[in-house]
Amino acid sequence: MELNTITPNDIEISHKTDVKLECGICHSEIVSSASIYQKGFNFGVVCKHCYENNSPDDLELMANLFLAYGGYFGKIKNPYFSLYDMLETIVKKVENKENVEELHIKYMHHALLNGITPKQFIQGLRILLE
Repeated sequence: MELNTITPNDIEISHKTDVKLECGICHSEIVSSASIYQKGFNFGVVCKHCYENNSPDDLELMANLFLAYGGYFGKIKNPYFSLYDMLETIVKKVENKENVEELHIKYMHHALLNGITPKQFIQGLRILLE
């Protein structure tokens, strides 16, 4: 999957209007057209920072989860959030041979809201499962 860069000819960003363009992942304001990326025909745009720090598959996953469940990357700033505790719950359910797909999706969304990337989430889960 390759993301398409939108050139200044494709979109004009102006500060003269009340319309502001936000990243579909982190909701930061996009002020430079050189830093706008769009996947295929999807209308959502992604800032340069999110594009450079996430794989195209992760960006698509995040966009779909935010579309389905709301929020954006790093929305919640909870100092008591524990990725380890969350992943430990999933591992216990896996060990008990419980169906964890719904729980996995719910926790992935919660992790994204707390600023945990899909890559970090999966790496942590792999470590605990080994």
